Amino acid sequence: MENVDDTDIAILRALMRNARASYREIAHEIGVAVGTVQHRMQKLEKKGILTGFIPVIDYTQLGYGINAIIALHVPKEKNDELKKMLKENPNVNSIYHTTGDTDMFIRVKFKTAEELYNFLTKELADEYVKSSKTYTVLYKWREYGKLLKE
Repeated sequence: MENVDDTDIAILRALMRNARASYREIAHEIGVAVGTVQHRMQKLEKKGILTGFIPVIDYTQLGYGINAIIALHVPKEKNDELKKMLKENPNVNSIYHTTGDTDMFIRVKFKTAEELYNFLTKELADEYVKSSKTYTVLYKWREYGKLLKE
């Protein structure tokens, strides 16, 4: 990692444990001055390493019990149009352009199977997608990885 040292990694680890921690709490946890944490976090943001702070939401608690991963085969000329449409859809959580037999994978969340069916048959219409394969998630073992292990 370019220009990232052990202190930067310690700050990132602390934020992964608690993104709401104050500069003072992080400084106390990792044993550095508050000003060091503030300066380092600003540096990490400026470099684009630390890109934001978002809440981790359990969508099943909000009624979104249908989770699916959909493999898409997309005509090359429709790729940009489909990506734009998918980005605007609030039920689409992730969009991945991939190598291999599949052009794109998307992760979606819906409240009902009927909503998923309508998405598959209406929004992913033949004009955008050559073919698709839908995988319904039965159980989520882990959603957020921790690459910066201690």
